[in-house]
Amino acid sequence: MKGKSAKAAFWIVAWVLVLCLWSSAAPSIVFPLYATDWHLSKATTTGIFAMYPIAIIFVLVIVGNISDYIGRRMTLMIGLMFLLFGATVFALAPNLHWLFVARALQGIGVGLTSGAGAAALVEFNPTSNTKFPGSINTITQATGVFIALILGAILIKYEPFPLHLSYWVLSLLILVSILLCLFLPKNQTSRSGRKSNWKPAGIKIPKGLWGIYLLAALAVGIGFAYGGIFLSLGAQIARDVVGTKDILVIGMVLSILSLLIAVGATIAGRMSPLPSIRIGTLLISSTLVLLVMASEMHSFILFVTSSITGGLGYGFSVTGGIGLANMYASPENKAQFLSSVFVVSYLFQGASAFGGGLASTIYGFSFAIWMLSLIVGSIALITLLSTLMITRRMVYAK
Repeated sequence: MKGKSAKAAFWIVAWVLVLCLWSSAAPSIVFPLYATDWHLSKATTTGIFAMYPIAIIFVLVIVGNISDYIGRRMTLMIGLMFLLFGATVFALAPNLHWLFVARALQGIGVGLTSGAGAAALVEFNPTSNTKFPGSINTITQATGVFIALILGAILIKYEPFPLHLSYWVLSLLILVSILLCLFLPKNQTSRSGRKSNWKPAGIKIPKGLWGIYLLAALAVGIGFAYGGIFLSLGAQIARDVVGTKDILVIGMVLSILSLLIAVGATIAGRMSPLPSIRIGTLLISSTLVLLVMASEMHSFILFVTSSITGGLGYGFSVTGGIGLANMYASPENKAQFLSSVFVVSYLFQGASAFGGGLASTIYGFSFAIWMLSLIVGSIALITLLSTLMITRRMVYAK
């Protein structure tokens, strides 16, 4: 597929991925309201957040390769249906139990669309730049998070039904996106012409690619781990550090992260994967130091600075990791390979989000920030060292 049709398909998939991350981040700005109105602890709110990556991991491990068999379009549409169900349950939620169900439905939806969408971007790439799809993939994440935080904050502050209205808006856009997917190629699979039957995906790494896989998974994983901290606890950190309960101010502060993710991803898209990962790991390590200092000193300037460096670090590290995976994934197993990378990444995200909330509830907010920063920072440094162990020939050979 070439020309205008490829370009149109590429940007439809990109929009679907924006909507996926919008769905995943939508509850983040509402968590403080849930905590206040329903008297929830940080462990509970981060537990709700963590239900999402748990569901994603389950989907990726079991059906992460399903789009290689039934096609990208069908997989994306099924994923969007689950996102629609999740948004609707959030919109109608009368109590805590509904939130867990809604979050699980969102996780299933994103699990189905993330691997298929990443593979589709590569296949529909309208340019000759092989790193372009990885860059766009990361930018879609940033865009989705930015819209969720800003629009969510506006709807919460200025419109009625602050716990529900943003989800109705999201539901409407998901319906429109399902219709847009009808314009994608009907039978876009990597197994055309084969009569092989579907089998559960699992985590299957081709021989000789374990080093590439682990490095890609770590690079994307530390970005997701930092994102998990920021999205699950960020609103509450901002409220404590900035010293305001104005949800719009908090949303604007948090949105800095997503804007800088897009900037980092754009720059990283012009680089080779290894240098991008190295820059990203260094920036994330620095960010965690700044986050600890901001929390201890209650410094607004340090918190904003950490958001800037964290967004850039996320953009560089995740784009580099996805780019590395795309370089080595064979066409017939591309979705499965990318899904395997995302399994580790979402495991990091869920562990950091729930671990931070649990530690905050039991030991206090300051201890939780210190603990998460030490763990994620250590993994970032391990990832940096790993890039030095991967030979230049392995990384740049095609």
